[in-house]
Amino acid sequence: MNFVLLVVLLLLMLAWPVSAVAGLVLVVLALRARGRRRVGWSLSGAALCAAVAAYGYGLKSTTFGVWTDPDDRCGLARPDLYAYGHRGPEGGSLSLWPLHDTTCGPELVPGFVNPLVAGSVALFVASVLVMVVLTIRARRRSGAIA
Repeated sequence: MNFVLLVVLLLLMLAWPVSAVAGLVLVVLALRARGRRRVGWSLSGAALCAAVAAYGYGLKSTTFGVWTDPDDRCGLARPDLYAYGHRGPEGGSLSLWPLHDTTCGPELVPGFVNPLVAGSVALFVASVLVMVVLTIRARRRSGAIA
């Protein structure tokens, strides 16, 4: 199970732009849709895609998945800030939720990532709940549900 999670997270680090593009496509489809149901479900999917893309972007910014010497991790994760051989402070840590990485010293995850992920997930849950309630009401009115 841990291996599968590792592979999924590594793929997410590489493919987060795909989720971002899928979210944009869903928003465009929602704007062109004719009907509340299609718009609601499309926007729900777009919120989920935004959460996945933001988390993947934040994960890409960390030293997660860098299997090398501790001296080289910071140089591989952020070559613009750290030279090879830079070893972070002794108290550095990495967490997958909330996403943060202080293995090289200062925080490597951009500040907007965790609030964007949490907000997108909350928007997804709320929009799915609204769409489920609207679907049930529509079916009751049409007589499909007694």
